[in-house]
Amino acid sequence: GPPAHACQYCGAQFWHQERVKRSYSGEGGCIRFHLCCRGGKVVLPFQRDPPQFLAGLLDPHGDVLSKYFIKSIRSYNSMFAFTSLGAKIDTGINKEPGPYVFKINGQVHHRIGSLLPDEGKPPVYAQLYIFDTENEIQNRMSIFDRDRECDKDNGVDKKNC
Repeated sequence: GPPAHACQYCGAQFWHQERVKRSYSGEGGCIRFHLCCRGGKVVLPFQRDPPQFLAGLLDPHGDVLSKYFIKSIRSYNSMFAFTSLGAKIDTGINKEPGPYVFKINGQVHHRIGSLLPDEGKPPVYAQLYIFDTENEIQNRMSIFDRDRECDKDNGVDKKNC
């Protein structure tokens, strides 16, 4: 089921098994959690509300564009990455019915690559930030469906915060 407990300091949600093991001693016997704010020792400012454009894209009950954005959100996040995941991914584990499992065999590493793209190849990762800056938005958007119209004023880059 969903997390059933909240940190008394910051309100972060937890499962019972994530509690501090000796959490019943002191503090009136309250269950304590330290994975979030270390028992109130770490205080961060509240996150600002996203710009209206991004809030609309994140609305699960929104229009066709927001549904497409939510479906493709991992790709959008990846387009701002400087590196890629390097690992041997076990794709055979998902052949049976059930929830999706992401299984890695061996060691995980990051692929960084050259700062200049190979001749005739499109720029990727960190290259997108330094190579052909006039076309950086188009370069990033090229990972998506080529039939979709790419609007340079789409706000993903300009209104990114």
